[in-house]
Amino acid sequence: MKEELLDFLKMNDVKIKENVKLCELSPVKIGAEADLIAYPDSLKKLANLLHFLEKTKINHKILGRMSNVLPPDDKYTPMIVKTDLLNDVLIKDQSATLQTGVSLLRLSSMLASAGLSGVEPLSGIPGSVGGAIFGNAGAFGREISDLIKKVIAFDRGDGRIIQIDRDEAEFGYRDSAFKKRPLVVLEAEIQLNASDPQAVRAEVERYKAIRREKQPFSQPSLGSTFKRPGKGLYAAKMIDECGLKGAGIGGAQISEKHAGFIVNRGGARAKDYLALSDLAIKCVKEKFGIELEREIEIL
Repeated sequence: MKEELLDFLKMNDVKIKENVKLCELSPVKIGAEADLIAYPDSLKKLANLLHFLEKTKINHKILGRMSNVLPPDDKYTPMIVKTDLLNDVLIKDQSATLQTGVSLLRLSSMLASAGLSGVEPLSGIPGSVGGAIFGNAGAFGREISDLIKKVIAFDRGDGRIIQIDRDEAEFGYRDSAFKKRPLVVLEAEIQLNASDPQAVRAEVERYKAIRREKQPFSQPSLGSTFKRPGKGLYAAKMIDECGLKGAGIGGAQISEKHAGFIVNRGGARAKDYLALSDLAIKCVKEKFGIELEREIEIL
């Protein structure tokens, strides 16, 4: 089957890398080797590849910037499809059409230069558009769903490319139809507001400065480890009150700067990260009666 897959990738001019160290791709610097990673550079190639993978029932995983994905300690054998090369942005009037692999960091800079406002609170999130839509990423009271007009997606179920309007996307807190249904984000159109470029840039920098001040940017991490519990409660505050700030297992550590982050202080493995997050879940449950839920995805 792998030979058939490699033949397909070659015939369709899809770039590949074999035996890739995931720790070199992951923001948390954890992970063993991946057997095969494909990098389609057009939406057509991505759709064709997905159709082939579904038809042949080849096990695979679609990944963007991996900003909230924890890679495994053992060799990862399912094929990975990375969206890094799908990063076109088309700006028209007060809207922008974004391919799934567009970096939110790059997007905020582009929109600021174009004098378009709306993305600023999300500007420090180190993920891609596709991943942000999948998990309805948010920060500072703004979620990506607030900006969405429509999403073009590949339906794994029947191999069609379909349009999903915002009201059909079932957006919720860190949730969407793309988590519940066999849909893959190809591109999205977002609605923005005209503004002064200098003012937008200032807001982008302000939000980035807040992140740098409060979050452990100097250490590898996957961002917030846990979802907000709701009811005005905050995971980081409860973890801190459990006395776990700075606690570590192996190379993983609950950040001394922000208890909602688990960082790699050197040589961390996925098992260290998971054991430490399990410890936080256990302690918060015992002290507050609240069951924390991980925000990260385990590969």
